[in-house]
Amino acid sequence: MSSKWLSLEEALAKALDAAYAIDDVEQVSIFEANNRILAHDLVATLDVPPWDNSAMDGYAVNVEDLSGSNELEVQGIITAGMEADTPLQKGKAFKIMTGAPIPNNANAVVMVENTSECNGNVEIDKRPIAHENIRKKANDIGCGDTLVHKGTRLRAEHLMLLSSQGKSKIDVFRKLRVGVVATGSELAAPGESRAATQIFESNRVGIASILQNENVELIDFGIVEDNEVSLRELFIEASKRVDVMVSSGGVSVGDADYVKDIIAELGSIDFWKVAVKPGKPFALGKINNTLFCGLPGNPVSSFVTAKLLVVPVIKKMQGEAKPHEPLFINATITTPLKRRAGRRDFQRATMAKNVQSEWEVTPFKSQSSGVMTSITSANCLMIVPEEVSELKEGDTVQVMPLHF
Repeated sequence: MSSKWLSLEEALAKALDAAYAIDDVEQVSIFEANNRILAHDLVATLDVPPWDNSAMDGYAVNVEDLSGSNELEVQGIITAGMEADTPLQKGKAFKIMTGAPIPNNANAVVMVENTSECNGNVEIDKRPIAHENIRKKANDIGCGDTLVHKGTRLRAEHLMLLSSQGKSKIDVFRKLRVGVVATGSELAAPGESRAATQIFESNRVGIASILQNENVELIDFGIVEDNEVSLRELFIEASKRVDVMVSSGGVSVGDADYVKDIIAELGSIDFWKVAVKPGKPFALGKINNTLFCGLPGNPVSSFVTAKLLVVPVIKKMQGEAKPHEPLFINATITTPLKRRAGRRDFQRATMAKNVQSEWEVTPFKSQSSGVMTSITSANCLMIVPEEVSELKEGDTVQVMPLHF
């Protein structure tokens, strides 16, 4: 186990290298597939559209019939879901609705706004060119096209596409099993009585909420006091039940911080110091096949490191091929800032557009990792690079929106 402080990039690379993608596959209804990870490439079995069809409400015509006259007899009506009984006859037009199949012999559609109909005839006010307002067969999807690639996190747009191919069942990777636990004798569970020296525990629900956005199977192991025997039993049990175990607290250097040492005893610890603020004491290890992520006990540190380090690990283990990268935006800082250089600082802040529609960011005065209101009041994290000790009003910085 290295005691060297790792950069965020080094820590993330090590964490992703240690993470393995699950390969167990299950089939689910398309109505249950949202936010799941696709297990196989899905290939089109149908052309979309399945035939040439009208892109407009109007009249299907043959442009050659308009060489001598702008008036045509209306042969019939074609609505979506039906087709013409007979081909288009010379000198005639079919009234046609959007999406309806183009009748044989027709080669253009005149939009209804460019026509006038009277006594069974239609007068064409603006002559079309050949193929105008016709959507060709397979111009969207051709049979054999790959619709969605393996490893895609399925969203509404993917599921609509797959449904249009008649698919009702989808093969996806099973849900990742993730355990969460809070450690510390000073913690009491919300809703229960607490001693005068205890505080109500808050990290589990925050971590669980962040991870539930990734659609995992969550197992809550509750609160475990700072006791070597209890913690050892907990992590042995967790290693038999979950793919990833996420704990908060007990990974620093205090006399009662047992978590890191117990994980090292039962398995291994890859690293436990990351040069970020808040969140330096983040531990990564493994017990058997269970990956262990140890977050700091301070609420803000736990929140930030869960976002920066745990979520990417979860995405890789779920089998996501191209995990969504965090969004970073350039903004100008509205107030000067001085600090001690050395760690990348993720400062809680608010971002807003000025009158020129340019982003500005204002960091909070208090950046204590124990002040949870700095997260609830923030809408972004302002990033101060490791080497920067001073920023002036108007300097450009990167910000990471929290809720995009």
